[in-house]
Amino acid sequence: MAVRPRQEVLRLDQRPVLSATCWIETDSHRQIRTLCAEVIEKADVLWLYGPSGVGKTHLALQLQSAQPIDYFDCAEIPPPDAQVLFDSLDVDRAVILDSIDCWLGPAGAEEALFSWWKRRLAAVVCIAPVSARKADLFCLPDLASRALASHLVALEPLSDEGITALWRCLLAEYGLELGPEVLRFLAPRLPRNPGRVVQLVQAMDQESLRDQRKITIPWLKQLLLSLS
Repeated sequence: MAVRPRQEVLRLDQRPVLSATCWIETDSHRQIRTLCAEVIEKADVLWLYGPSGVGKTHLALQLQSAQPIDYFDCAEIPPPDAQVLFDSLDVDRAVILDSIDCWLGPAGAEEALFSWWKRRLAAVVCIAPVSARKADLFCLPDLASRALASHLVALEPLSDEGITALWRCLLAEYGLELGPEVLRFLAPRLPRNPGRVVQLVQAMDQESLRDQRKITIPWLKQLLLSLS
């Protein structure tokens, strides 16, 4: 009899693939949508922040699809290349700068960012894991003062009901059918972070497709530990 290979927990060091259909709208999302529309109309600045996985990027892409605004992920653009991007931007076009924290600090692109910020004529939505009020976030005092003058808004996490709705939607989207014992095991242990829930489902989907393996509770225990 062939020996079945040991299940290995998959690497989860990349951003989860955002779901096109499983979007759980909250009051926080609606308030930010309304504020974003006002910010664009007034060519103002919105600083949206929250912990990793709370749904900032997903919301930003939703805003981009509904508003006349361009989206750029600063995490994908090395700080030395920031000036090239700013030189190419239309100062009259609103912009979302996701992961703007990647361009801040001694090794960042604050000079280029500040220069563009002074001459921009349209709205900016800055997205970061922390508030612009965080100590030592900026090196340039003038850039810090402009960021502090923006609308500082925290994205509220999903409620327990929202997490459950997201979980069920993702299981249906990926066509995952879990045994009763696995569902009972996971029910009280689901991550409270939307990004982690997406990673959990995607990892289970990959594992079930690989050699048609059945999801086991011991494997899930390891996976949940890596997500904590």
